[in-house]
Amino acid sequence: MAAIERPSRADLAPLGTGILFAALAIPGILPAQADTAPERAQLSYKFLDYQDSQPGWERIGVHARALSLLVPIAGEWSVEGSITSDSVSGASPAYHSQRFRAGKMEDQRTGRDLKVTRYFSRGTLSVGIADSRESDYVSNAFFVSGSLSSEDKNTTLSAGLGQSNDHINVPEIGVNNEPKKVRDMMLGITQTLTPTDIVQLTVTYAEADGYLSDPYKYRDHRPDSKYQTAILGRWNHHVSATGGTARLSYRYYTDSFDIRAHTLTAEYVQPLPWEFTVTPIVRLHSQSAASFYLDPVNPPFPTIRPRSDIQSQDQRLSAFGGASLGIKISKRLTPDLVVDGRYEYYEQRSSWRPFGNGSPDIEPFRANMLQLGITYFF
Repeated sequence: MAAIERPSRADLAPLGTGILFAALAIPGILPAQADTAPERAQLSYKFLDYQDSQPGWERIGVHARALSLLVPIAGEWSVEGSITSDSVSGASPAYHSQRFRAGKMEDQRTGRDLKVTRYFSRGTLSVGIADSRESDYVSNAFFVSGSLSSEDKNTTLSAGLGQSNDHINVPEIGVNNEPKKVRDMMLGITQTLTPTDIVQLTVTYAEADGYLSDPYKYRDHRPDSKYQTAILGRWNHHVSATGGTARLSYRYYTDSFDIRAHTLTAEYVQPLPWEFTVTPIVRLHSQSAASFYLDPVNPPFPTIRPRSDIQSQDQRLSAFGGASLGIKISKRLTPDLVVDGRYEYYEQRSSWRPFGNGSPDIEPFRANMLQLGITYFF
């Protein structure tokens, strides 16, 4: 039978940044005061519309909805929970992002998470669980994290551990409840340098074991273990003259598949009259190809290798460069009610990879994302 590519969340995140979860929970400023308990509860609803495409045709469309609730308890605790549901539909190729062997698909996913946090005078301790369900993929995860601040609150150390246990089940193509386990850890430090400057350095390390291949791609056979490290640096600078804040970040990523990636992000948060805030966003990304990625030989036909060979023709493992432009606008309607909207355009091309060659014969990839949200404080 012809293989139909079933998009994972990574299909929707060419930058490797989890575009759905990142979009539905836009992070705020650096957590310099992470040991301060929230004073008010908040209820948020966000809607995301996502569509990606390649020349002459649309690929994957996503409509996602997320509802989240944060409740402080007795000034020392908080409970956070969210539920996310998204419907995915469209057509995507089996290999090398060519239209040959493309197929129709649709699916529904539901994810839930719950976190409990205890606040201390100089730190926090959080524990949480999460699960995700879709027709062929089940994931259950838990984590624990904490922070500790110096007496003057200018330095905050943070750490976390987590694990997910997943199962992939596509019996029609011979994948029967295959397990995958991911363990990760995080260490970070946040430092207030001046009254207008905060910096943060975070290092994450993850190990994955089990079924790591994509069952919907032609002869996709990847190693059964993966090790990855990411180093993220952030700098927030408040501009006193305008009342705005510049946010710069750089992320370096490396893994045992031999992928090396660089991501640079710049944002500028500018308050405006009548309780408006506007935030332009620019993001640049570049990565090398996995050691077992196969370039096309005679597009659109696949490269033929023995089925048992470690190999993949997944465009996400190729060498490419990408750029994203976006803008977020928020408006405080009342002291208790905030609405926001965000639009982002992303484009990926093999020829855009700086300081190295991109993978040949890969069609450009484009994506549009629109997010709308409303938050009520009480």
